[in-house]
Amino acid sequence: MLQFDLNLEYEVTLQLKSAIALCETAQDYQSRDMLLTLLKDTEEDHAHWLEQQLGLIEKLGLQNYLQSQI
Repeated sequence: MLQFDLNLEYEVTLQLKSAIALCETAQDYQSRDMLLTLLKDTEEDHAHWLEQQLGLIEKLGLQNYLQSQI
């Protein structure tokens, strides 16, 4: 489930970057700035947290990871 969520965050990142490029082409800087805020949140918060959780599962093992979530 975490890996699926991370893959989705990566897809959102690609879509946001595409939309930002389109905004720049159309010289719509207000929308671009709003999308940049969403991109930062996606990359620095959501994807980063999911990557950390998957790293913990790899290092600790699934059973120990799940036990620590209680």
